[in-house]
Amino acid sequence: MRPNKPITDLRAFVRLAFGNIASGVYLAVVAAVTALVVRDLWFVEHPDASFAVLGLIAVAAPTMLVLLAAGELAAGGLVESSWFLWAAFGVSVVLQSLAVGALARLATTSARRRPRPRRG
Repeated sequence: MRPNKPITDLRAFVRLAFGNIASGVYLAVVAAVTALVVRDLWFVEHPDASFAVLGLIAVAAPTMLVLLAAGELAAGGLVESSWFLWAAFGVSVVLQSLAVGALARLATTSARRRPRPRRG
Protein backbone atom coordinates (compact mmCIF):
# COMPACT_ATOMS: atom_id res chain seq x y z
CA MET A 1 0.00 0.00 0.00
CA ARG A 2 1.35 3.38 -0.97
CA PRO A 3 1.25 6.14 1.65
CA ASN A 4 0.21 8.73 -0.97
CA LYS A 5 -2.89 6.79 -2.08
CA PRO A 6 -5.46 9.00 -0.25
CA ILE A 7 -3.83 12.16 -1.62
CA THR A 8 -4.01 10.89 -5.18
CA ASP A 9 -7.63 9.88 -4.62
CA LEU A 10 -8.39 13.38 -3.34
CA ARG A 11 -6.60 14.90 -6.32
CA ALA A 12 -8.55 12.68 -8.70
CA PHE A 13 -11.80 13.70 -7.00
CA VAL A 14 -10.96 17.40 -7.24
CA ARG A 15 -9.82 17.04 -10.86
CA LEU A 16 -12.98 15.18 -11.75
CA ALA A 17 -15.31 17.63 -9.98
CA PHE A 18 -13.60 20.92 -10.84
CA GLY A 19 -10.79 20.35 -13.33
CA ASN A 20 -12.46 19.77 -16.68
CA ILE A 21 -14.37 21.91 -19.14
CA ALA A 22 -17.77 20.28 -18.61
CA SER A 23 -17.67 20.77 -14.84
CA GLY A 24 -16.38 24.30 -15.33
CA VAL A 25 -19.31 25.20 -17.57
CA TYR A 26 -21.77 23.71 -15.06
CA LEU A 27 -20.14 25.59 -12.18
CA ALA A 28 -20.19 28.84 -14.19
CA VAL A 29 -23.93 28.45 -14.78
CA VAL A 30 -24.43 27.74 -11.07
CA ALA A 31 -22.38 30.82 -10.13
CA ALA A 32 -24.40 33.03 -12.48
CA VAL A 33 -27.74 31.76 -11.16
CA THR A 34 -26.53 32.09 -7.56
CA ALA A 35 -25.45 35.68 -8.17
CA LEU A 36 -28.85 36.52 -9.66
CA VAL A 37 -30.67 34.87 -6.75
CA VAL A 38 -28.55 36.62 -4.12
CA ARG A 39 -29.09 39.96 -5.86
CA ASP A 40 -32.82 39.31 -5.98
CA LEU A 41 -33.04 38.24 -2.33
CA TRP A 42 -30.85 40.97 -0.83
CA PHE A 43 -31.21 44.02 -3.04
CA VAL A 44 -34.64 43.89 -4.68
CA GLU A 45 -37.76 44.72 -2.71
CA HIS A 46 -40.83 42.91 -4.00
CA PRO A 47 -43.31 40.47 -2.48
CA ASP A 48 -42.20 37.49 -4.60
CA ALA A 49 -38.48 37.60 -3.74
CA SER A 50 -38.65 34.21 -2.06
CA PHE A 51 -39.47 32.58 -5.42
CA ALA A 52 -35.90 33.34 -6.51
CA VAL A 53 -34.80 30.29 -4.52
CA LEU A 54 -36.51 28.15 -7.14
CA GLY A 55 -33.68 29.11 -9.48
CA LEU A 56 -31.20 27.50 -7.10
CA ILE A 57 -33.32 24.39 -6.84
CA ALA A 58 -33.66 24.20 -10.63
CA VAL A 59 -29.92 24.49 -11.28
CA ALA A 60 -29.09 21.92 -8.58
CA ALA A 61 -31.87 19.43 -9.36
CA PRO A 62 -32.24 16.39 -9.05
CA THR A 63 -29.85 15.94 -6.11
CA MET A 64 -31.18 19.07 -4.42
CA LEU A 65 -34.69 17.63 -4.48
CA VAL A 66 -33.44 14.36 -2.98
CA LEU A 67 -31.64 16.21 -0.18
CA LEU A 68 -34.66 18.39 0.53
CA ALA A 69 -36.89 15.30 0.68
CA ALA A 70 -34.42 13.58 3.01
CA GLY A 71 -34.36 16.66 5.24
CA GLU A 72 -38.14 16.71 5.35
CA LEU A 73 -38.27 13.03 6.29
CA ALA A 74 -35.54 13.38 8.92
CA ALA A 75 -36.97 16.44 10.64
CA GLY A 76 -40.06 18.26 9.45
CA GLY A 77 -38.88 21.82 10.16
CA LEU A 78 -35.35 21.32 8.88
CA VAL A 79 -36.18 22.23 5.29
CA GLU A 80 -37.59 25.60 6.33
CA SER A 81 -34.24 26.81 7.72
CA SER A 82 -32.03 28.80 5.38
CA TRP A 83 -28.80 27.13 6.52
CA PHE A 84 -30.12 23.73 5.47
CA LEU A 85 -31.14 25.09 2.08
CA TRP A 86 -27.68 26.54 1.44
CA ALA A 87 -25.92 23.41 2.74
CA ALA A 88 -28.07 21.17 0.55
CA PHE A 89 -27.37 23.47 -2.38
CA GLY A 90 -23.60 23.26 -1.84
CA VAL A 91 -23.60 19.48 -1.50
CA SER A 92 -25.84 19.13 -4.55
CA VAL A 93 -23.60 21.31 -6.70
CA VAL A 94 -20.46 19.38 -5.72
CA LEU A 95 -22.16 16.02 -6.36
CA GLN A 96 -23.49 17.13 -9.72
CA SER A 97 -20.18 18.67 -10.73
CA LEU A 98 -18.57 15.33 -9.93
CA ALA A 99 -21.19 13.53 -12.02
CA VAL A 100 -20.74 15.92 -14.95
CA GLY A 101 -16.97 15.45 -14.76
CA ALA A 102 -17.34 11.67 -14.63
CA LEU A 103 -19.65 11.68 -17.65
CA ALA A 104 -17.25 13.93 -19.56
CA ARG A 105 -14.34 11.64 -18.72
CA LEU A 106 -16.36 8.59 -19.73
CA ALA A 107 -17.26 10.19 -23.05
CA THR A 108 -13.71 11.26 -23.85
CA THR A 109 -12.02 8.02 -22.79
CA SER A 110 -14.49 5.87 -24.71
CA ALA A 111 -13.84 7.98 -27.80
CA ARG A 112 -10.09 7.44 -27.37
CA ARG A 113 -10.43 3.69 -26.95
CA ARG A 114 -12.43 3.14 -30.12
CA PRO A 115 -10.46 1.23 -32.71
CA ARG A 116 -9.48 3.24 -35.72
CA PRO A 117 -10.12 1.79 -39.15
CA ARG A 118 -7.03 0.69 -41.01
CA ARG A 119 -6.22 2.17 -44.34
CA GLY A 120 -5.22 -0.07 -47.06
